[in-house]
Amino acid sequence: MEPRSHPIEGSELKRSTRIENAPPDLFDPDAPRLGRRESEPHSSEITYLHDILTTNFPNGRTMWDLHHYFMGTKGVLKDEKVDIVFDISFFKDLQIPHTLSSYDARNYGGKLPDIAINVLSKSTWRADLSEHVDTCKNLSIPVYAVFSPYKVTSKVYEPPFLRVFILEDDGSYDQVDLHEVTLKEGKEIKEKNIIDLEKKLPFRLGLMQMKQLHQGDQPRFRLILIDPSEPEIFLTRAEKAEVRAEKAEVRAEKAEVRAEKAEETIEAYRRKYGNLD
Repeated sequence: MEPRSHPIEGSELKRSTRIENAPPDLFDPDAPRLGRRESEPHSSEITYLHDILTTNFPNGRTMWDLHHYFMGTKGVLKDEKVDIVFDISFFKDLQIPHTLSSYDARNYGGKLPDIAINVLSKSTWRADLSEHVDTCKNLSIPVYAVFSPYKVTSKVYEPPFLRVFILEDDGSYDQVDLHEVTLKEGKEIKEKNIIDLEKKLPFRLGLMQMKQLHQGDQPRFRLILIDPSEPEIFLTRAEKAEVRAEKAEVRAEKAEVRAEKAEETIEAYRRKYGNLD
């Protein structure tokens, strides 16, 4: 099946149900998770997404760098125990008060993440773009997303690159690719370059090109979460605190101006009518 154009005229988004063949992944899924973050961009983007999701959606549960265990329900995975690692997984309506060493869905009513995200790296990108896609589809995970923080893949997936798989009613995955930036850091959002997740999630997805480069000259990219109705990026905890501090400073300045004007009014009244005491 040939790719279908995105319904928005002029958009850089392309839809397809095809998954490209890829050479075998050299990453051993049974190896310890520690040390998989093989670069600063990989680490910082996972940290950023965890911050964004926990700060803006406190009623959900965000996990990072965990093994997830599920029981397959169909196809070749039926009745099989599935072990898959996600950089980020987000559950809209899951409350777990304690921390976890891993997530075993059997302990939580078989609940699946509403979105699973993998940040592509040199050692794992092939599996993230092939085997993990089919596993997520077989498990019926509603949204699976992958993106490149910088050039870690073959030329086919060179950044800017964001691929999102969205579960359809028939159990198939609708693939949406974004090969253009949604915005450059500090600039305005290009709304045609946003992936809309409709009613599945309380945010849309896009790519931001960062000001800071990698290894001196390589462009860096960030997966961003965008308000579903406004062209605004969700903020981190620190960014929200900064905004609150700025607003408080503005309020304090306005209060100071009002106080000065009131004092000037009283002083003028005294000069005209004398001391009121």
